[in-house]
Amino acid sequence: MGNWNLPEKLLKIEEGLRNIAASGSIPSKDKLRRWQAELFMARHECESSLPSGFENIEDLDVACNVLGEAGSVIGIIAIALHDNSKSTTERVNILKNADKWLDKIENAVKKVTGRPCRWSRELGDSRLRYTLLINDIAACVHVLAQYMLEKGPDRVEGKCSIAKDADQEAIEVCKEWDNTTKVFDGMKMYEYEDSSKLRGFVVGKKVQLRVGSAVGHLAEIDLEKKTVKYYDTDWQVNEVMARLLEDYAGGSCRIIDPEGGGGVEKPSVYCKTVDPKKAARVLAAATSMDYRINDRKQKIIASIERDCIESKFANHFGVNIEESGSSA
Repeated sequence: MGNWNLPEKLLKIEEGLRNIAASGSIPSKDKLRRWQAELFMARHECESSLPSGFENIEDLDVACNVLGEAGSVIGIIAIALHDNSKSTTERVNILKNADKWLDKIENAVKKVTGRPCRWSRELGDSRLRYTLLINDIAACVHVLAQYMLEKGPDRVEGKCSIAKDADQEAIEVCKEWDNTTKVFDGMKMYEYEDSSKLRGFVVGKKVQLRVGSAVGHLAEIDLEKKTVKYYDTDWQVNEVMARLLEDYAGGSCRIIDPEGGGGVEKPSVYCKTVDPKKAARVLAAATSMDYRINDRKQKIIASIERDCIESKFANHFGVNIEESGSSA
């Protein structure tokens, strides 16, 4: 599993939350904030490292979001317990709000793992006790951690998480995409926000790729069916991707209009009979298409303006801005 230890961290968070629930005394605001911060950091690690143990990238997005929402529920409980400006009725309503959030969290966990995680659901209004709500958060975190440990990959190589049943050719296709992304990134053709979110999953004969930071900006290469699915709501990028996949990767492609669900419910570009390695290289280019020529032009203009202002400032006052800033 490489150096990815998120499941172990989640189990520690679970233990901490269960200790709070079982302590018999109201937890301090600082203690609640600590575990809220731990959940937010876990979400960040889930989004920015190489999470594995998921059969598709959509499940990964859901799981990462669950961790952040669990942290938010801890914050809601802290308000109910420690905001002295709230009346008893208001505190109860706040806990009811936390309960609704937990229902959404459980539905998300069930979507990913197929398992429920709220044992207090059948307790009626008594489940609104903060101890039971915190215990339910811990239970949902546990189910996610257990699922990750059960479904963990055989290994992680570069940006590619490789399942135990991964086909060797599919692994090589993911590596081709990974290596090509490194070339583009080295040429500064990616924004950091996009490059930090890139990752691949190899399961069987399928290679699933996250090709940008936007939720749903995905692609899939199916070696068995010899198809490529690309998901994007940007019609200009879709046109370019279809042309590249046809001209370079040998595909026969069609673009599905957003009004017909293309880009969200369905792939925006669907291609048959492609060379998988060449398709992987093309999909690496998709990330660079969020970095438009106009973006670079604006940065160049801003740099020229800054240099011009600094030069005129120095000539007029006889002061070097950088030197004066460093000596201040």
